[in-house]
Order: sequence, then C-alpha cells, then structure tokens
Amino acid sequence: RYYFKPNATEENGIPTVNLDVRSAERVLPNAPLIGYDDAFKTKALKSFDLVMRNMNRTWWGIPKYSVLEKVAHALHMAEAWENAMEEYKMIERLLDPESDICSCVTDIEQNGVLNHLNLIAFKIRYPGITSGNATFTNYYLAQANSTDPTTEDTHVREKRAPEPWKASYSQGGYSASYSAGRDKPSRFHRSMSFDGIDFDLSDLELLKDVAEKLVDEDHVMEYHIDSAEHWEYWKNILILSSEASAYYDLAMFMFCMLN
Repeated sequence: RYYFKPNATEENGIPTVNLDVRSAERVLPNAPLIGYDDAFKTKALKSFDLVMRNMNRTWWGIPKYSVLEKVAHALHMAEAWENAMEEYKMIERLLDPESDICSCVTDIEQNGVLNHLNLIAFKIRYPGITSGNATFTNYYLAQANSTDPTTEDTHVREKRAPEPWKASYSQGGYSASYSAGRDKPSRFHRSMSFDGIDFDLSDLELLKDVAEKLVDEDHVMEYHIDSAEHWEYWKNILILSSEASAYYDLAMFMFCMLN
C-alpha cells in the first residue's frame, strides 16, 4: 500500500516468504499487513520499531541475524522498494494489466517465481543449505532426522547452526528475487532447474533434495555486524544499484500482480 497501490486488499496475490520460520507454510499466497505503527511518520522509524517489537521472537524474520542486522536488512529493503516504486509509476502509465506480458508475469507456478520464493525460504531457514558444503548439509540432515524444525519446539532451530555460520544475504537469493542488489542475478538463478523438487512437501522431506539438487555455491555471511570493519563488509553488500533497470522487473511484477 505504501509503495505501490494504496487501496490494495489483504487478498493481494503477492506471494511472500513467511516471516514465521516455524510455520510449515514457507510462502504465503498474499503479502500480509506487516503491522507498522502509525505513531511514527517515517518509514525508517516504522521499520526500526517493527524489528524491535519482534526482537525476542527467535522464529521471526531471518533467525540467524542479530537485531542490528535485522534493522539493517529492513532499511535496505525499504530503500529497494523506494527504487522500485519509481519504476512502478512509469509502468503504470504505459502497461495494460490485461497484456500478454502480465499474463506471463502472473503465472507464478510456471515462470519460476513460486519456486524461487520457496528456495529463499529454505535459505533463510537453513543457511548454507545450497552451498555444496557437506558440513552444513550434514548438520541439517542430522537435525532433520531427530526433530521437525517447523514445530513449536523452537529450541532446535535456535541452536541449529553453530557459529560462525550465519545467514546469507544477497548471495542467498535476495538479489535475484527481491533486493535488486548491485550485481545482476547469476546465470544459475536465471536458468535453475527445479525438476524433481516438489515444494508441496515438508522441509523434512525436501532437505536432502534441496541440498543435493539445488547447489549454487551460495555461502553464508562471513561476519556479524560487530565492528566498524565488519560493517564495511555488510555495507558493500547492502549498497543498491543506481541503475533504474535493476528494479524494473520487480516493479513489473508488482504492477501485474496488483492490477
């Protein structure tokens, strides 16, 4: 509503990775109301407040991020959406939502969008799962054999990946699907085959296949934001492209889905 369509309903058709990582439903069929506090006027403070209100919920958002890192991510995404909003305004003037282009864009089961969102959900829940690193994958598979991480028993998820393993960021799918990072999506993300992957199955049933069949050498973040030096590492990843074309696809998707 804030960035694209003020009168968008809760049945908006925008598939969204579920912020509740305990849930068996990885991808929600509609973008939910996020719960911003209207007492704040700026998007920055609304985003900061949202993270702080959820800071004790270990199952919310990107679990392996610290509170500071979740704030950085929220502000990064706000900037990405702002950039996409400008492209949306242009597309809104030029494109007919009944066009063949929108027919293709909205067919999320055939065009790969739904598969990629499920993959992002896996990468958030199991950082490094597609890295090809046996240390990661063997750890998750061992955990999966003992406890279902999507249940209310969240203690397994909290200690699932010992330090220094941390959640991935732009390498973890966001640049390909949401954040329009400085680099173009890799050829792997553009041509990835999901043959033999049924995302209707549970995490437990899919972990092995995701780890073995969707290897993209996607590694986790090397550092937490715990020093000025490590902030520079994060900063280089968070800086968004200044090219309008980097946000065109995202804006096109939002326009076609919302109209």
